[in-house]
Amino acid sequence: MERPRVLVVAGYDPSGGAGVLADVKTLEAHAVYGYAVCTAMTFQNERVIRRVDWLPETSVFEQIDVCFDAAGFDWVKMGITDSTEAAGSIIRHLKQHNPSVRVVWDPVIRASSGTDFWRKTAGWEEVAAQCYLMTPNWEEMGWLYADGDVLERCRMLTTQSGCRVFLKGGHHPEHPGRDYLFAGGAVQVLEPVGGLAVHPKHGSGCVLASALTANLALERPLSEAAAKAKEYVERFLSSNKSLLGWHQ
Repeated sequence: MERPRVLVVAGYDPSGGAGVLADVKTLEAHAVYGYAVCTAMTFQNERVIRRVDWLPETSVFEQIDVCFDAAGFDWVKMGITDSTEAAGSIIRHLKQHNPSVRVVWDPVIRASSGTDFWRKTAGWEEVAAQCYLMTPNWEEMGWLYADGDVLERCRMLTTQSGCRVFLKGGHHPEHPGRDYLFAGGAVQVLEPVGGLAVHPKHGSGCVLASALTANLALERPLSEAAAKAKEYVERFLSSNKSLLGWHQ
C-alpha cells in the first residue's frame, strides 16, 4: 500500500531538532512520506541561532514546483517564513498546483533563543483564513493579539476565518502542557498524559505540527489526529533529558 505524502515548507536547522529535518523525521515515524521545501538556511544548533539566510521567493516556488511535478499533495505543513506576506504568497502558489490543498500553519514568530523571524505581524489573519489549521503556542497568540483573553481570541479567529486552531500549551501560564483545539464552534481540551517525565526540547512545536499533519494525511478525524499528535510529542519530550528528542 502506498504511503500518504505530505509537503513541508520550512527552514533548515543543521541540528535536526527543528525545521524540515524534524518535520520529515516526524512524518517518517508516522509512515507518511515527506517532501521538504526550504525557506531559509539557519545557522544554529539546539541552543543558539547565529544567523538566518532567507531564500528568495523564486527559489522557494521552484522547489514547490519540482515537488508537485513528482507527486500530488493534499496536505502541506508550513513553518518559518520571513513575513506574513511571504506565508500568503507561498499558500497562493501551492493552490495554483492544488486549489483544494489543506495547509497546517505553524506560525513561528520567534525562536526560543529570542531570534525574531517575522519583520511584522500585520496581515496574519488573512493568511490564517487560507489555512485549514494553525498551531500557535500561548506566547505567539499573545504576540498576535496585543490584548484580550487568549482563548476567546482563538474562538473568534476560528469563527471569523474558518481556520481551526490547535493552541499549544507548553507556555500556558497556569497549566503547562494543556492544549486546546478550536474547530466548528467547539473546544476540545487536551490534558498532558500522566506518568511521563517530560523535558524541554528544541523543535517541539515543529514536531507537534508535523505529527498533526501526518495524522490528518492518514485520514484520521481532526479530534483523533490532535490527540495522537499530542501523545507523540509527549513521547518525544520524555525520550531523553537533552534538548534533542528522539523520534520513536
